[in-house]
Amino acid sequence: MVVAPAPVRIGVGAVRDLPAALAALGVARPMLVTDPNLVAIGLAESVLSTLPGANVWTGGGEAAAVARFREDGRDGLAALGGGSVIAAARAIREALGGPPLVAIPTTGGAGVEMIATAPSPAISDPALARSLPPDLTAATGLDALGHCIESFLATGFQPFADAAAVEGLRHIFRGLEAAIQDGSDLDARSAMAVGSLLGGTAANKGLGVAHALARAAESDAPGRHATLAAVLLPHALRFNREAAEPRMADLASRLGLGRAGDGPGHLITLVELLRANAPLPRKLRDVPGLARDRIAEYARLALLDPAVASNPRPCTPAVLEDLLDRAW
Repeated sequence: MVVAPAPVRIGVGAVRDLPAALAALGVARPMLVTDPNLVAIGLAESVLSTLPGANVWTGGGEAAAVARFREDGRDGLAALGGGSVIAAARAIREALGGPPLVAIPTTGGAGVEMIATAPSPAISDPALARSLPPDLTAATGLDALGHCIESFLATGFQPFADAAAVEGLRHIFRGLEAAIQDGSDLDARSAMAVGSLLGGTAANKGLGVAHALARAAESDAPGRHATLAAVLLPHALRFNREAAEPRMADLASRLGLGRAGDGPGHLITLVELLRANAPLPRKLRDVPGLARDRIAEYARLALLDPAVASNPRPCTPAVLEDLLDRAW
């Protein structure tokens, strides 16, 4: 079953509801898990100002975070940042035995706050993303786009996920290029925030080979999942077209892309154009940390990823290596 697993407050200024959201969970002494960069630009401080008595954790390992949480007598967590920060906070929560957690995403792509294994509330305030640079806006936005498309094409029948994916794509297509061009455009940021949340909800159905390979390659390029997924998505769509032609045609029709005949082709071309116009690496070889002689290992790791099981086309080491070669 695919559901929105947690209450979500969304809108410009929604972060002001954080104290009330924590209080509703019985949290009086939270630990704020965030990124050092968000501390440096003052964003973390603006959130902390609403939480008297909170402390901050910016990294250093899960065990150290758990020890600090206990030493300081904390009773809950708030996670401010992108997908990696929210995932780290979830790991800390699990190690602590499940104290309350509220996620405050600052990027328009991860949607990790909507993963069904993270049933704590989320607050999505588009204004928090105004300081994101164009490259990070593009990477996380294309990652959200991939969540929507790959979940729609994933095997299995989940009409609620399909509806979330289609609506998420409408928001992303409306907001992505504008958000890249002008990070202060709150209409565009709002569209991306909604698209990200819907993509994260849809992704509970399953994803596909682009995300499996991105997670595998991230072993050599930590923190670059969104960029890797953005580079790989057009190649994954061309790889899957033969097996997923009817679903691609259905998706293109729902988005109004099939009127000229070749709906799947128009969908793939649109994704390729968005990717080509984004301020991101063009090829995998342009992503720092990756090595061509590691392609076989990336393929091996990807085959262990659950996203491969829901990919519409069966995968083998040979076909995944070929896909990576094409993206290299």
